[in-house]
Amino acid sequence: MSQHEAYRGKRIVVTGAASGIGRQTTEFLLAAGANVIALDRNPSDLKVAQFISVDFTQPETITTAVEQIDTEIDVLLNIAGVPGTVDPEVVIRVNVLGLRMLTQLLIERIRRGGSVTHVASIAGAQWAANLDEVQRLLATPDYDSGVDWVRDHPMNSKRAYDFSKECVIVLAKQQGMWLRERGVRVNTVSPGPVETPILQDFRDSVGPIIDLVTRETGRNATATDIARVILFLSDPTLEWLNATDVQVDGGFMSGLVGGWVKLD
Repeated sequence: MSQHEAYRGKRIVVTGAASGIGRQTTEFLLAAGANVIALDRNPSDLKVAQFISVDFTQPETITTAVEQIDTEIDVLLNIAGVPGTVDPEVVIRVNVLGLRMLTQLLIERIRRGGSVTHVASIAGAQWAANLDEVQRLLATPDYDSGVDWVRDHPMNSKRAYDFSKECVIVLAKQQGMWLRERGVRVNTVSPGPVETPILQDFRDSVGPIIDLVTRETGRNATATDIARVILFLSDPTLEWLNATDVQVDGGFMSGLVGGWVKLD
């Protein structure tokens, strides 16, 4: 019996399904007998029910992708993302505006009892300290006005990445409250460093904190570590877990609070 038996026969949309955490999550779902609709900019060789090409920097491709999903779904897993080594505007387009647009367009398709899980990051842990700025971007009504806001508020690549993940965490808290009336839960998973093809990009953008996390926790996470938590959090039977951010970092962030991790 599959460890993810609750997903058997469910229709799951996975973004970023072609590589890294998204690919591993998709493999688990396929093994469980789920019907996976995979969205990615790059092609996937996995035997999914449907593959749809989408580029979160191009909102028209998001609209087209949603038009190709012709049935209701049970779960949306927003795993696609880019690191802070790319252009700051691209970071916000992909990590926030594209994710938000896709979610908004699919909300009406999600069955009661379903869930949405966004992948954020421990880089977004300071969301409360930056809540005013985060809320201003999230208050923009659509993708294009969000781009206008970003152009009016320039930031460097590292700040853009951290800010993007702060936005994702707050977005889930907002969505989780109003979507509960529809019987849909929304949560976030915030990984620490993960052994994926873009780990070096994260190291280049975030700096030595990545190596500190690895040293203090003993190793980097694997895609399997994170995929398991994504699927646990999104499980249709977890009816009372909503609008919550789950940090999956080997205890690093808690170590800062508990005093066993020192930044100096």
